[in-house]
Amino acid sequence: MSTAVKKLTWDDIKDWPESHGRTEIVDGELIMSPVPGGPHQRACTRLGMRIGPFIDKRKLGEFFSSPMHVILAKHVEYEPDLCFIVRKRLRILTGPTIDGPPDLIIEVISESNRKHDTVTKFRDYERHGVREYWLADPEARTIQVFLLEHGRYQSLGTFGPGTPVTTRVLEGLALDPADIF
Repeated sequence: MSTAVKKLTWDDIKDWPESHGRTEIVDGELIMSPVPGGPHQRACTRLGMRIGPFIDKRKLGEFFSSPMHVILAKHVEYEPDLCFIVRKRLRILTGPTIDGPPDLIIEVISESNRKHDTVTKFRDYERHGVREYWLADPEARTIQVFLLEHGRYQSLGTFGPGTPVTTRVLEGLALDPADIF
């Protein structure tokens, strides 16, 4: 006798309590992660404090420095650490969710989720059209930036303390990883 497995969607989990940690759906499978620790949270806060005002001052769009539910496909939903949507694409912001790929997603790596961020999310963000993906690594004190070109991520570089981050989505941003880690 075979067992049927139901692939989950956002509608299946949207009413769950938020206190259980981070929940994401990868190819219909529920992935639960613990609440991030101090170095992760500190990096998220510092990134938000530097990027948010840059975006607000220029009225570039909406920036979220707290996890938002991003629905990339029927069976693919993530809660990135930080994300940005350019003003002309704000229609994808539909109340409690972002229905489509943000223009920029930043994930801060924790040792408990390194492979999830660098392999699984990298693949899905690329596959579903996130224009720019940053991997901020508190342990290495670096930020890797990937730009989507012709459906594939191309590295814009790995930036460490003293080397400002290069970005195409937020051109003009002066961000030194030394201020983040």
